[in-house]
Amino acid sequence: MKEIYWLQVIGNAGEITTGVFIFAIFASVLLTLAFLIYDVYDEEQERQYKLIKRSMKYAFITLFIAAIGTVFIPSNKQILAIYGIGGTIDYIKSNDKAKELPDKVVDALTKYLETVGENRDKK
Repeated sequence: MKEIYWLQVIGNAGEITTGVFIFAIFASVLLTLAFLIYDVYDEEQERQYKLIKRSMKYAFITLFIAAIGTVFIPSNKQILAIYGIGGTIDYIKSNDKAKELPDKVVDALTKYLETVGENRDKK
């Protein structure tokens, strides 16, 4: 039960990272425009220009980290699929009866297709 809880928490972290990524894109675009448009005429404007430049640096760093998080942290749905499919594969590998199942299924399908083909030939 704890595993499912932590998987949900990781999925929520992925959603938060996506939100931060979108915000960082917005902030980076606005700060870049301000940086390009801003003109410096006196000492006060020089300080504001440096503040914009520093903020732009932090916005790009945040954008980079959030992009990496958005790419590598899976969503809740993906995490549960990985967890469920991984458990199923481990079960099939360890259970001898489950290993035999695919061969029996293939044999049953072959017999069914043969009977369908025979019935079609008779008609």
